[in-house]
Amino acid sequence: MTRVPAPPSPVRVDRPCSLAVLCEQYRRHALSVRCVAEDTVAEELLYLGRFFESFGPPAPPLSLLLAELVPRRIGAFLIEYAGSHGPGSRRWMQGSLRSFLRFSYQSGYVGDDLSALVPAVRSQRLGRVARCLPEECIATLLAGIGRDTAAGLRDSAIVSLLAAYGVRGVQLRRLRLDHIDWEGSLIRFPSAKGGRPILLPLVPEAGNRLADYIAHGRPESLHPEVFLNLVEPFRPLPSASHLSSILRRRMKQLGVEPPDGVSRGTHGFRHAFATRLVGRVPFKDIVDLLGHRDPNSTLIYGKVSLGDLREAALRWPGAGQ
Repeated sequence: MTRVPAPPSPVRVDRPCSLAVLCEQYRRHALSVRCVAEDTVAEELLYLGRFFESFGPPAPPLSLLLAELVPRRIGAFLIEYAGSHGPGSRRWMQGSLRSFLRFSYQSGYVGDDLSALVPAVRSQRLGRVARCLPEECIATLLAGIGRDTAAGLRDSAIVSLLAAYGVRGVQLRRLRLDHIDWEGSLIRFPSAKGGRPILLPLVPEAGNRLADYIAHGRPESLHPEVFLNLVEPFRPLPSASHLSSILRRRMKQLGVEPPDGVSRGTHGFRHAFATRLVGRVPFKDIVDLLGHRDPNSTLIYGKVSLGDLREAALRWPGAGQ
């Protein structure tokens, strides 16, 4: 008879004295035990911050907050959150909360493992067509963002790079000054999500806007990253949500309304970039331009070529009779 291993017993550690200390313990645990990336932990903590905010204001003492981690409270929060957020945000929230509840149990801060109460947001692989930001929306952003301020120079360069290269937001945030070869007219975007780094020619319009921002809009800083916030202390853009908020603010300012279901963050630009290439360049080139290691990750963009899909469709028996 096969023995089923018992679940791991909670490991007692020093109890944190504040929510900030608890979050730092969670961060170290995620990096050292779960072996996730720094950016992923930062994003998880951002979503957990929204969960903690549901307990206040005023924020309760940490002991009371941990005591309030009960099924009824967790379930009510998830229902309320699902009513006002899309599937991507729900996926991040539920994954982050599930990891935090498991960590809290394994650390001995709560008596039961409540992680099973938080369901995963399931989506069928290749189950839908990539939803891209329409070209007219991109054109409005490129033409409408004023470049007479530091913020305008930065945001114009961001939009131009996203439109020209379709890179992920994290690749844009990690872009460094030494990744740009001005003499060779090349730009190198670092790898992300296990993919490949991308080395491409510097497109004139994107290069000009980037150079204009670096020369006249970027604050002086010891940080090598290209894109910085505009409030002292000048630091790299801290998270994907920070970059998305810049794009959403510009869309609202210019009256850009993407269709329902289209990302108002960087993914809308990425989908638009890939859609632009389908049917015009070899599939392998699209894989390389997107920085994918696995071609299967690029297959979703094959669905946007409706003409090819119509040719591939089989005639329905008896149709037209």
